[in-house]
Parts: sequence; structure tokens; C-alpha cells
Amino acid sequence: IDGFVEWLDESEMSEQAEAISRLVSSTLTQLSGARHGFSPSAWIPADAHLLVDAAERILQEESETAEDTAVNLVLTSLQYLTFLDETDLWDGSPEDYAHCMEDLSDFLEGDEPDMLDADDIDLPNVSLDQELAAISALPLLPALDDIVARVADGLAVSDDVHLRTAVGPAPLDSAALAESSDVAAVDYWSTAIATELVRIDGDTAKLGDNAPSLAKREAETVHELVAEHVRVQLSGDADDPDVSRSLANTFAVQTLLAAMTDELPLNNEGEDYADLEGEDLRTAQLIDHRVRSLIEQGILVRIEEVLAVPHALRPAVLDGVAEA
Repeated sequence: IDGFVEWLDESEMSEQAEAISRLVSSTLTQLSGARHGFSPSAWIPADAHLLVDAAERILQEESETAEDTAVNLVLTSLQYLTFLDETDLWDGSPEDYAHCMEDLSDFLEGDEPDMLDADDIDLPNVSLDQELAAISALPLLPALDDIVARVADGLAVSDDVHLRTAVGPAPLDSAALAESSDVAAVDYWSTAIATELVRIDGDTAKLGDNAPSLAKREAETVHELVAEHVRVQLSGDADDPDVSRSLANTFAVQTLLAAMTDELPLNNEGEDYADLEGEDLRTAQLIDHRVRSLIEQGILVRIEEVLAVPHALRPAVLDGVAEA
């Protein structure tokens, strides 16, 4: 313990050295009493298991300090094991050391959910004709046609609430839009702007350079439109880091990826958020808005209690997710 205190004194934890050493001394005493033959410099996996079990029992206590106490118990033990390693005082096997460090670290990190990546998705064989037919059946192209027609002679940004929100500093935060049955409208405007079908000139929306390409309905063009439409919805604003929106985007990405696997995600529409408030409520509303919009767009479809991306749409949707 004296050597541990000296090690702490030379680290960024010097101010907490006394408190940390007291807790570690108590931990070692408890482990020594719990397992015959315990060595403070040669732990075995059973010692780490005992410690994690003790921390989990503390977490179950109805106390405001339970979580802090459990975390401190494990964290200070990790610091102690690090000290043994860095000062060559560890007498046990490298395998036991790695096992103990992993068990304690896993407790602090919690159970991380398995995250899907675009590379995890196996795409079905889809012909260009099948893809073109599926994309043509979406409301996306007619919505973009309507937007292009509306801005042909110029449209004041202030004359359309969905356009105004799409170019505003904080889209998807309007309570009115969250209540709207047409939740995808802002996303169609965002896509029109991002794909240069529309350009914003001051306070006016005008036709963009790519507007003529929309009418041709070429397979490659509409594939790229769908991919960009997905990318725009799932990408954050680098100039405006927003944790809640990032969480909503991450949730939507994982939902779309899972909706292209054999383990389809549940449809959580209508979930009750009555117990949430503040930023938690805002995050839940943003997630709900995003998923409802994807359903309204036809990119996600309901199959009983789960959601799926139609097979013929998956190549374009996956391209968009990968870009996002």
C-alpha cells in the first residue's frame, strides 16, 4: 500500500491518493478474508469475480450513493492492478492479469449493445428494373416533382413552414411539425436542397442545376436520389453538435440496418413517453419523428409488429446509410 500511495502521488490522482489507498486497503482485506490463499499481488479470476459480485450487490441497494460506491470500488481496484503492472510487482500470470482487468473494465463499461455496420448487410439480387419500379412507387419522386414545380418561379422561404424548417438552424424541433401527419415534408425539402434540385438564394428558393435530371427518371439518378435522401436524414450538422439529434440519428441508422437483416426491429410507434422530461423527452421525440418519417416515406414498411426495408430499395438505402 505504501508503494501504491507513492505511485498515486506521482500521478494525476495525487489529490485523491489517501482516499484511494484506504479503499484499496479495505478491498484487499475483504478479498483476503473471502478466499483462502489470496495474494494481493497475484489475483486470480475468482478474485475479480468476487469484487464484481460485491459491486453488483451494492448497486441493488436503495441508496443515492450506491452507484458511486460500486464504481469507486471497481475503479480503484483497476488503478491498483495497473500499479502492480507498471511497477513490476505483479506476481501472477499474464493471463490472470488480463482476465481480471477485463472483468473489472466490463463492469464499468456496462453491457454495450451489438451495433450493426453497413458491411454487415448482405444485399439481395435486385435488377435495375426492380429497383426503378420500387423507387418510382415511393412518395419521394412525386414530392420532389412538386417542390421543383413550386420553386420554378421562385418561392419565398417564409411562405412554406417545411421549407423554412429545412433551411433553419434547428430542424425537427418544432412541436407543430412533431404533431404533423406529414412528418416527411421537411425531409423532402432537405433532400431537394442537398441534391441541388433546389438552391437557396437569400430568402428565396429557386431551381437548382440538377432540376432537369429529375424528370428523366433514369435508374442511376433515382438510385442516387434515394441514397442522398437517406444520407441527409441521418447526418448531423458538424457546425451544431447536438447530442439528442446524434442519438436519434444513430437509432435510425441501427433501425434501418436491422430492417435489412433476418432479425427485423420492432415497430415502436405509439410508445408512451409520459415518464420522460427534459433532454430525454426531446431525444425520444426526435427518434419517434425520424422513424415515423421513414415509415411515411415507404423506406420502412410495417410487417405486423416489425419493420423492414423492401428488398428492391435496399441497395440505395444501404448506400445512403453508409454515406451517413
